[in-house]
Amino acid sequence: MPANKSALLRYRIIDSCLTNPMRRYPTLQRMAEQIEDGIGGSISESMLNKDLAAMRSIYGAPIAYCREHRGYYYTEPGFSIREFPLTSEEISALDFSTALLHQLKGTRLFARFENAINKVIEGYRISRTLGKPESELLQVEEPVADTGYKWLEPLLNYAVIRQACAVMYEPFGRSARIHLFSPYLLKEYRNRWYAIGHSDRAGKPLVLALDRIVEIQESPSAFTASDSFDPAAFFQYAFGITQVHDGCVEEVLLAFGKEQAPYVLSQPLHPSQQLVQETTDELVIRLEVFRTYELIMTILGYGSGVRVLAPEGLRDEVVAQARSVLALYETRSPAAL
Repeated sequence: MPANKSALLRYRIIDSCLTNPMRRYPTLQRMAEQIEDGIGGSISESMLNKDLAAMRSIYGAPIAYCREHRGYYYTEPGFSIREFPLTSEEISALDFSTALLHQLKGTRLFARFENAINKVIEGYRISRTLGKPESELLQVEEPVADTGYKWLEPLLNYAVIRQACAVMYEPFGRSARIHLFSPYLLKEYRNRWYAIGHSDRAGKPLVLALDRIVEIQESPSAFTASDSFDPAAFFQYAFGITQVHDGCVEEVLLAFGKEQAPYVLSQPLHPSQQLVQETTDELVIRLEVFRTYELIMTILGYGSGVRVLAPEGLRDEVVAQARSVLALYETRSPAAL
């Protein structure tokens, strides 16, 4: 069977066989014939058995084999996966999207959409089993503002077909400008999406926030390929999304109090995080990162739960920011706030 055919379409055909009152207890051969007629190609017996197992897992389908009639059936009268709220066209769209995203397998973008599809299926299975809508059982983090999701699809398509595009981009506090942009990577950071690619205007790779994009159009310009672009290397020393490749990588030592220690160990601040020392009162870690706004804001977010041990310049910046915050409360009365 062609690899790009949707398993969901096969499940529906199997379901039709199992619910057909005119031909009850279909055999594997009968179901295979129906799948081949409906989709094309051929399907093996082992693949069919895997499909039956998947239907049991995903939908909770009560599929059993009847020795007397030598065929399969639903042990629960009236059961059908047709209650699953997706049309054939929607299933095909999901199938196409997954196939397209497979070309970017290994990136966080693929994992996000693959998980989203699984959530749709699994959420339905749970709600069907417990009689509750999935929104009462499963909640995922959702942005409270426009994060530029509408630009994901066109940028992804341009990246896949390796075509340049004209991006009208409006940074905060500055006027809009047009970049002839060759997208390499789409990356999510703190519920916001960013496109990383070569900008002819800048003459180097740039990071563009999708929520600051005003418009995207096709461009006749050639795609600027970069065989040397490596996402892992590009973000190796980045703390957050900000890039300062013309800066110096710093060795940062942070000391956390015992209350924060378990969280820092279970959810590292950065891939470079290493444990330096752990006592009953304090946890010291080492990071190798660029000094960025995100790094300073993250440190300040821990309040009195962390101290910067090194470098001295970073320590001074954090202290200055903390004093600025304190000054706001010392110079303004509660009424003024």
